Amino acid sequence: MKEEKENKGRERRVEIQFREREEGEKRKEKDEKKEVLTKVVIRRLPPNLTKTQLEEQLHPLPTHDYFEFCAADVSLYPHLFSRAYINFKNPDDIILFRDRFDGYIFIDNKGQEYPAVVEFAPFQKISKRKLKKKDTKSGSIEEDPEYKKFLESYCADEEKVAANPETLLGEIEAKTRELIAGTDQFPTLENVYSQELKGVNRTWKQLHGYKNTGAQLF
Repeated sequence: MKEEKENKGRERRVEIQFREREEGEKRKEKDEKKEVLTKVVIRRLPPNLTKTQLEEQLHPLPTHDYFEFCAADVSLYPHLFSRAYINFKNPDDIILFRDRFDGYIFIDNKGQEYPAVVEFAPFQKISKRKLKKKDTKSGSIEEDPEYKKFLESYCADEEKVAANPETLLGEIEAKTRELIAGTDQFPTLENVYSQELKGVNRTWKQLHGYKNTGAQLF
């Protein structure tokens, strides 16, 4: 009985140790995967450099699945530099890329030299670009009921005008009459001035009449 118990205890210990080893190996694999760095940044590029120009100078690039170019920020003057982020599929290509472009001198259009700096990007994740959802109403205006009603009323008005130009002239004349009638309700500047002149002439005539008759004003 004692031997059986001892054997069972040994088997349990062996199983526990085996499980611990497996868990430790899995953790090591996860840590190794986490430690693999594949995204690099190339800094201190000329401020007026474009993405196409940079791609031409970096050509041929090893296989990569991410390339992001950031133009110079004017608010950081006088420290104006462009930069680019590249994520390589094969980590071994990073060493070749670093040896090739770390310290590589880029020359801008004014002849000024910019030695580049290649290093691992502090943020190793890749931003996923969200695809824009297709607008379901795009190109469907001709099927819209409100648009159809508008077209019907618009076409009907055009037909009326084209068929009866005299009616259009009559409407225009009626509107002009209404405008003229509305302006007559308010005195114009010329009417006010003429009325003031009439009043002044009357007062002068009255004064001359008093002088001729010799009557006293006060």
